[in-house]
Amino acid sequence: MQIKVNGEIKTLENNISLKEFLENLENLPKVFVVELNRKIINKNDYQSTILNDDDSLEIVHFCAGG
Repeated sequence: MQIKVNGEIKTLENNISLKEFLENLENLPKVFVVELNRKIINKNDYQSTILNDDDSLEIVHFCAGG
């Protein structure tokens, strides 16, 4: 199965929860927002949200500048 993450195609062997997917990412910022198929997902729903073939995931973090 394939999903798109921040514009990049990722291949997954099977359907997993959003929480499990995020736990396996390297360099994930401490504060971020997840958008799945153009809907922001509440952090409380990460475990119950299952990723499916052709899903589009955007992981957005905030940065400060001056």
